[in-house]
Amino acid sequence: MLIGIMSDAHDSIQGVKDALRVFSKKKVDLVLFAGDMIGSGNCYTFEGFGIPVKLVYGNNDGDRVGLAREFARMGGEYLGDFGEIEADGLKIALLHGTEEPLVKAVVASQLYDVVVRGHNHRAEVTRQGKTLLVNPGEIWGHFTGLSSIAILDTAGLQVEMIELGRFKTFREIIKE
Repeated sequence: MLIGIMSDAHDSIQGVKDALRVFSKKKVDLVLFAGDMIGSGNCYTFEGFGIPVKLVYGNNDGDRVGLAREFARMGGEYLGDFGEIEADGLKIALLHGTEEPLVKAVVASQLYDVVVRGHNHRAEVTRQGKTLLVNPGEIWGHFTGLSSIAILDTAGLQVEMIELGRFKTFREIIKE
């Protein structure tokens, strides 16, 4: 099973579209979004995509009711601030990662095969004991200068990191 992973769109509709194109081309079976979609209008980007989407809220997601309502219309499911997903025999935790000690505790608990997080906009794949931590980086691209996503192959717990594009960081933009 292939699981597409993304986070921190910060209203980048183009970035979400680019990610969904890659996921469609790679034939992912499920998409996990680790928070900070921001606007409920992003749900329209998923229209006609046809792949289940599970999301959690991020610290910048203000209109939680609107996000949940609009994504539900498109077949997406918001799991609150923390989601537990069973996929292909794996137990997966999905959270935004606003509180770093909480992320570390969830990984250290060894209750999950995979922990998916976002928030810090840094792409990373690490393993602690049996638990694989996956942060796809950011869709937005203007925090780190890189827009990226990840695809998890559940068969061997392999993660492919995919660069969607390079951008000027917001610090570079401000200095212009």
